[in-house]
Amino acid sequence: MALRAFNIELASIQESVSNTDIGRMRMQFWRDSLDKVFQGVPPQQPVALALAHAIQEQALYHRQQQASSSPAAVTDDTEMSLIWFKRMITEREQNLSDPQFMTLGQMETYCENTFGSLLYLQLESVGVKSLEADHAVSHLAKAMGIATMLRAFPFHMQQNRMVIPAEITAKHNLSQEALFRNPTITPALQDATLEVATAAHVHLATAQSYMENLSRAAVPVLMAGIPTESYLNRLEKADFNPLAPGIQQREWFLPAKLWYRWQQGKLFDIK
Repeated sequence: MALRAFNIELASIQESVSNTDIGRMRMQFWRDSLDKVFQGVPPQQPVALALAHAIQEQALYHRQQQASSSPAAVTDDTEMSLIWFKRMITEREQNLSDPQFMTLGQMETYCENTFGSLLYLQLESVGVKSLEADHAVSHLAKAMGIATMLRAFPFHMQQNRMVIPAEITAKHNLSQEALFRNPTITPALQDATLEVATAAHVHLATAQSYMENLSRAAVPVLMAGIPTESYLNRLEKADFNPLAPGIQQREWFLPAKLWYRWQQGKLFDIK
């Protein structure tokens, strides 16, 4: 919960400040706060205090686990890595000025550095360290990031912000200016959305391929991708119309789906 609260704090900065200079000041505050958190003297800020408590509790828990059973999935390193926190800040800061991604690769890098860093921290928090888990998280982060940006497409249109990479809008002759003036579905928008959504689907399928031999301790972290799978399925049923109102809605039965997938032992149902 502390890690996700920290992620929300960073993600909300872009929309809550009036200019990028103030946004950079907020980012620097979090850099300084994290240094204090890891020194054991967190500032009196709710999320910073929650992070400090989580880091202490995590270290204590894994020391107890190692003393009692020493499972293979638990690492000797019981502290979450500061580098992942800092990477989230750096990537969010670089994106404060709303630049459009030029390529799909740039979009995937952004997702890896934001969503991926959060997932890597969550893996560390449950004591899982393996090459397969890292590969799964890397691809899962890219799928989650792409799907999140597509899901927020109507909001981005209101902000005159294009989340589909420039190489793809150019390929399908999708006019940003026309779309900003009149955000309606067009064949060009559907084709561009299809290409981006397909990339997310491929990453989700690749993540699934690494999950067969993972420790069950990693499952709670990887379950974060289940809503991504659901959104991509809804987007496909909507004929890749990112403006369709129905695909923005939350699933009321998501808790039941999460429980069922947990019991099945198979998180995703990727064809």
